[in-house]
Amino acid sequence: MIYASTATYGDVLHECVACHAGKIRYWRQKNFHYTQAAQHKEFHIYRCENCGTGFLNRPPTMQWLKAIYQYSGQALSQAVTLEQVLAKEAEFPNCTVDAGRMGQLANHCNCSVNSQALDIGSGFGFYTQALRKLGYQTVSINPGQYENAVFKELNGDEPLTMMFEDYQPSGQFGIVMMSQVLEHLLAPNQAVKKVSKLLANGGVLACAVPNYNSFLVKLLGTGDNACLWVPEHVNFFTENGLRALVESNGFHVVKIEQITRIPLTALSKKLGLKGTLAAFVDGLSRFFLPQVANVMNAFGLGIYINLYAVKI
Repeated sequence: MIYASTATYGDVLHECVACHAGKIRYWRQKNFHYTQAAQHKEFHIYRCENCGTGFLNRPPTMQWLKAIYQYSGQALSQAVTLEQVLAKEAEFPNCTVDAGRMGQLANHCNCSVNSQALDIGSGFGFYTQALRKLGYQTVSINPGQYENAVFKELNGDEPLTMMFEDYQPSGQFGIVMMSQVLEHLLAPNQAVKKVSKLLANGGVLACAVPNYNSFLVKLLGTGDNACLWVPEHVNFFTENGLRALVESNGFHVVKIEQITRIPLTALSKKLGLKGTLAAFVDGLSRFFLPQVANVMNAFGLGIYINLYAVKI
């Protein structure tokens, strides 16, 4: 899938997208995947010297992003079925695990009496499913037609097919779920400000983003795609930057944790192993990968940041 014909760049940014500090500096450039025939083939990444957050400068335009997200927010180039998605989850439990954990923690942090929940960027529908199991009535938003088809298979209904920027609310919510969303938004401050208005007092924002300080970014540099996936990811958050962003918009952060989950077959596949040797390495990975993940999380080098913040 090529988006070269819609490749257009936005304005130059002069301050951090998270903490609004004006002291920003050039970090690195990264090529992207959808412009084989385009004249400009890279984005420039800047970093805030105050909170450490990174961002594309100049970012893609909203029109360019919409051209991508009308199909998928998960790098899908064609439709998939629920059966295929569940098969991947069985092999490497990921979205289902995150949805269950984040739903439970968001429910625990919800200090309001509001049982409405908004799932922004609802993807395949696992977060909406988890919230419904907890007794919440849900509204889900997602622009990607491929994910929305799977969502319907899983949940029996469809999300509102739109970008969050276009959503016009009709009420308030006790939980707003934003898993892997803020890194995609051109104006994260405006998005969090909008979320604050959507939440009842005591309601909770549950947010997950890739960690710009992760060991993968430090090890691979621009070769990392978990965080530095351009042009879809336009912001690259640190814990400090994410905290500053939500606290400046009327939230009290009640919990931040880091999450690292690596497939047990990652090392054997990286080494090109097969058969008995691959099985042996996978067996070792089953033991040491969780230990590595715990160490990375403890030192702030985890792959993802999860934040829970209550509206005050």
